[in-house]
Amino acid sequence: MIAPFGRGLGLALALYVLTQTSPALVSSAFVSAALACACCTNEGQRNVATVALDSGKRQEIESLRFGGKATLFVGEGDVEGKEGITTPSGTYKLSANWLEDRLVLSFRDAAGHTGTLVLAHPRTVSVFEVDPRDRPDRGHGPTLYKELKLSAPAAGSGVFAPGIAPRQILTLIFQGGGNSCTSAIDFTHWTLVMQGPKANYTFYGDLVTAK
Repeated sequence: MIAPFGRGLGLALALYVLTQTSPALVSSAFVSAALACACCTNEGQRNVATVALDSGKRQEIESLRFGGKATLFVGEGDVEGKEGITTPSGTYKLSANWLEDRLVLSFRDAAGHTGTLVLAHPRTVSVFEVDPRDRPDRGHGPTLYKELKLSAPAAGSGVFAPGIAPRQILTLIFQGGGNSCTSAIDFTHWTLVMQGPKANYTFYGDLVTAK
């Protein structure tokens, strides 16, 4: 593993060699190195913030694609004990579509029961990026663990209707990892959390590569 100072010394040495062999390559090499270092991470790095959901972040988030399966988190309990869902099931077929200012998640269980959960675009997104201290530095710093979190008042229908009420909050969390330059390709999993006085449950699943 090369320490940060080692990376800087190596870069300086490489640029010196280039100046002695092919000065024309120095400019492009320097630019490439600078871009790489702009995305470099550092041991102990941590970024926890709530920022505006601007058009750039919104475009990245809307480019994410959900896998076709949603799993209801049960833990040590049982499926039947989940309040806020009529005839709850352990797994559902899932489809997700962004419609203007909202994400519509459509669920169907093996018995044909259906329902939707709807998340309106909030004005902000919560960002969590941290060095978990258990991932190797491969020359550009450790791989960060990342989350993007969107929260809004819950809306829904069908089997989820019993849990839709005032003060119910729906939170969608995208999970993944990468360097300091965050983009849609960093995220591999999602978690959906319903919280409030009438319903509390969690779904989770995978993200897939857009075709």
